[in-house]
Amino acid sequence: MKRLLGLVCVLLVALGGAAQTKVIEKSAKKPPVWLNTAVDDYLVVTVTANSLADAQTRAMDEITERIIQSVASHVMVTTNSELSEVNVNGNIDSRESFRRASKMKSANLPFLKGISPTKVEEIYWVKLQDKSTKKEHYEYSVKYPFSQAEQNELVAQFEALDAEKVAQYEALEQKINEIESVEEIGSSITQLDALIEYFFDEVRLKQAEGLQKRYKQLYDALTVTGTFLETGKYQCQVLLEGNPVKVSVKPKVTSNCAGQLNVRPSEGTFVVSYDAIDCLPEEENYLDIVFRINGKKLEHKAYLTEAGGASAATFSVVPEGKLILTADSVVAAERKVYNINIRLTLNNRGGTPFGLKAIELHVPEFSAPIIFDDIDGVYKTKGVLQIKALAEGEFTALEKKKSVFSFVQGSITFVNPQTGAVERTRLSLPYVTNWE
Repeated sequence: MKRLLGLVCVLLVALGGAAQTKVIEKSAKKPPVWLNTAVDDYLVVTVTANSLADAQTRAMDEITERIIQSVASHVMVTTNSELSEVNVNGNIDSRESFRRASKMKSANLPFLKGISPTKVEEIYWVKLQDKSTKKEHYEYSVKYPFSQAEQNELVAQFEALDAEKVAQYEALEQKINEIESVEEIGSSITQLDALIEYFFDEVRLKQAEGLQKRYKQLYDALTVTGTFLETGKYQCQVLLEGNPVKVSVKPKVTSNCAGQLNVRPSEGTFVVSYDAIDCLPEEENYLDIVFRINGKKLEHKAYLTEAGGASAATFSVVPEGKLILTADSVVAAERKVYNINIRLTLNNRGGTPFGLKAIELHVPEFSAPIIFDDIDGVYKTKGVLQIKALAEGEFTALEKKKSVFSFVQGSITFVNPQTGAVERTRLSLPYVTNWE
C-alpha cells in the first residue's frame, strides 16, 4: 500500500512538472481535427511566436519553405555530369535539401509569388502562459491548400525556368569568343549578375562567377591601333585580343601641334581629320587618341609624318599596348601551361621596312625567359602591326604577387634598314593571360 501511494505521488509530481503552461485564450473551443495530422492536398504547419502578427508571418515562411523543398527535392540539377544534390541511398540528404531550399527562396523565383495568406483555409491558435515566469506566447496553426497536381505544376514551371537559365549561361559561354562590340562585354556581365543571383547550387554558381571574371578581364585585353588613310586623315580602331571590335563611345583626340581636329565614326572605326600646318619638322609630332571604356583609359599615339616627327626617313619601331599570352591548355591544379601563343604590338612610326631578328621576354610568372632567336622576318607595314609567335612546350607558372604591377620586361632585336646595323630595343609592357 505504501509503495502504491509512493507511485501515485511520483506521477503527480511528474504531471505537475509537465504542466508548466496554461491556456488563457484560444480561437475555438475545440482543436480542429486536422491539427497535428497529415491531410491530403494540404500543408499543416504550427509555429510559436510572441504575437499573432509575428505568428502569421512565421507560418507563411514555413509554408513557403515547405513548398520550395517539395519542388527542390524533385529537381535534379546536372552540370558537366556532376549532381549538385547529395543523394544518400536513393534519398536526398535533408541538410542539402534545406540549403538548396534557402538559396531557391533568395533567388526570387516566379512561382513563389503565388504563395499568399489569402489562400489559408483554416486557422487555429492558443495563447499560453508560463506558470513560473508569467510570460505569454502563441501556438499558431494553419491549414494551407497544396495538392499533388499543384506540386507537379510547380516542378514543371521550375524545370522550364531552370532550363532557360542554363541556356542563357551556355549562350554567354559561347559568346565570349565571338565578341563583336565592347558593349557586349558589359551586357554579358549584367546578365551573369542575374544568373549568379539565381543559381542555387555551388557547381553552376562557381561556373557563372568564373565566366563573369573572364568577361571582366576582356577590358584588360583592349588595345587601340590605327593607320594613315591620306594626308590629314588617320583611322583608328579598338582591338580585343588583336581582333577589331566596335565601340559606341567616340575617342577624345588632341595633338601637340595639329589643329582643326575632327572625329567621325566610320563602320566600326573612327576617322580623325587634322591640319598639320603648324607642326615643325624638328619636333616629334603626334595625335593623342584616348578612349574611356568602363572607367579605363585606352591611349594611342599616332605620329605624324607631314612635318617633323617620325618621317619617312626615320627608323622608329616601338613596342606598345598589351602583350597577350594565351596557352593552348592549362592544368590549374599543377599550375602548368602548354604552348603559349604570344601576340605583340609594334608601331612602325617611320613606315620604313625593317627586319626582326629576335625577341626576349621575361614574364613575371616564369623563372626562365621566353626567347625567339633567328626570326629573320621582314616587315613593310607602316603604323601598328601585330607580331604572333608560339612558345611550344610545358611551362610552370609561379604565383602572381598581387602587390606588384604585372609587366613583361625584355628586348627586341631589329635590323635597321638604313644602316644594316642590328639594334636592340628595350621592352616593358603590361600583359594578360588566359590562366590565373
